Amino acid sequence: MIDWNKLVNLQKYTPLELILFGGGCYLWVLIYWIYVKDARKKQFIEMPVFAACGNIGWEFVWGFLAITDMGPLFQWCYRIWFFFDLFIFASVLRYGGKQVMTPAIRNNFRPLAIFAAVAWGASFFAMVKTGLDTPIGANSAYILNLAISVLYIFLFLQQADVSQLSMSVAWLRMIGTGMNTVFMNIHPLYEDFYFLRFISILTTALDCAYIFLLWRARSASSVAASSKSGVSSPSENVA
Repeated sequence: MIDWNKLVNLQKYTPLELILFGGGCYLWVLIYWIYVKDARKKQFIEMPVFAACGNIGWEFVWGFLAITDMGPLFQWCYRIWFFFDLFIFASVLRYGGKQVMTPAIRNNFRPLAIFAAVAWGASFFAMVKTGLDTPIGANSAYILNLAISVLYIFLFLQQADVSQLSMSVAWLRMIGTGMNTVFMNIHPLYEDFYFLRFISILTTALDCAYIFLLWRARSASSVAASSKSGVSSPSENVA
């Protein structure tokens, strides 16, 4: 028999709240696995690179330096994110320069990426130490998540070939973040946290917009490919 009281905080959070937040968090584990798998296959890292720098910084801080009040099951989720992020960040250093358009940044991409990861992490740790974050790291997480959602749209707009962008990741990001957003907007602790509630909703809305943009671009590519394959050659028209 599993003693859930030792794994999750049932005194402060309801089962529904834990399912919403935990489900959203563990969906991101699946997203990270797809990132790692696709990076090796495509030699392209899909996550916007400077957001990925923030990810590894946040996950180190909240996995090991700060403790969530939701219980060990959630603490280990943060740590699992971090261990996946080691592989993701290695892919960022290897392939992330492909996302950068500015030559001066591309030529110094690796040291800049390492600096960005350290700077993000230091910023998040400072938020914890000064009491600017919530007991689960929601303020810093959603600031970072909003950056990811915005940068994903910019990454999409830069791509001549959108086939490298995963529709599965797009849906999983939206659902995972959306579940967390519902949690943020129903838990009593965050009733007066208007900034957090606003950016959580905005982030989810941007994720929905990204899905629409990616779907429309892929549909247009499919139509164009079908039209091209359906055009007969001049020799076929001679009968």
